[in-house]
Amino acid sequence: MWVDYNEGLVCRFHLTSKKYSATKIAETVMVAIPTSRNNLIVAVNKRICIYDPDKNHLFKEVIIQENKPDNRLNDGKCDANNRLWIGTMNNFAENGEGALYKINADLSYEKMDVAFTLPNGIAWDKRNKKMFVVDSMMKKIFCYDFDLEKGAISNKCILIDTAGEKGSPDGMAIDEEDNLWVAFWQGGCVVRYETKTGKVLERINTPADIPSSCCFGGEALDTLFITTSRKYDTMENIRKFPMSGGVFTVKPGVKGMITNFFNEA
Repeated sequence: MWVDYNEGLVCRFHLTSKKYSATKIAETVMVAIPTSRNNLIVAVNKRICIYDPDKNHLFKEVIIQENKPDNRLNDGKCDANNRLWIGTMNNFAENGEGALYKINADLSYEKMDVAFTLPNGIAWDKRNKKMFVVDSMMKKIFCYDFDLEKGAISNKCILIDTAGEKGSPDGMAIDEEDNLWVAFWQGGCVVRYETKTGKVLERINTPADIPSSCCFGGEALDTLFITTSRKYDTMENIRKFPMSGGVFTVKPGVKGMITNFFNEA
């Protein structure tokens, strides 16, 4: 399952039957994560909502109040205690206007950190002692000490500065060896980083110039799924990579971590 942000679609592809479906839920949609009640928690502009796929409607809405009319929600992910963490950004990507939020089961929320420009991919290590957050415009991957029980973060530091890479770090996933897989927007690749040192371990070139995110899936969690963008690409790149905007898979030789769902109250 993935979202088509610009079309407001939640897309699904069943790996066994090869059946594809897409449902429009809003003008745009940033995040769609299954919940404990067989619904989805979704991010739509400034709103966090629960979406009922059977009735095709949104409910239990909460608006993230920042008193910043040009801000919107962006990428998000759930921790091992099934809370949603999500970033906000300015529509014009103005420096330091974004923030990081935590959303609880009852949709109450708390601002956890500030001064992001374009917060994006989020991941946690296997022991849930570290949390990683991308800022695409800053081209940095930040690391926090993470308290799973309290849902608290502390001791923010720069783990990886990707200034030397083509493109910008975007969505990411973590594997069972605690290494990060980072999609590089306009970089045409997914890079695997060692979280202890920040060292590049592997690079997978993609058949699209704008990979946007990645996650592990399949029955054995040994397949890396990579989403890509087409809307923001050049015609030259699209002619070179005609499948831009598609979803691709690769077997990277390592397994990923189970994706966490949202605990819906």
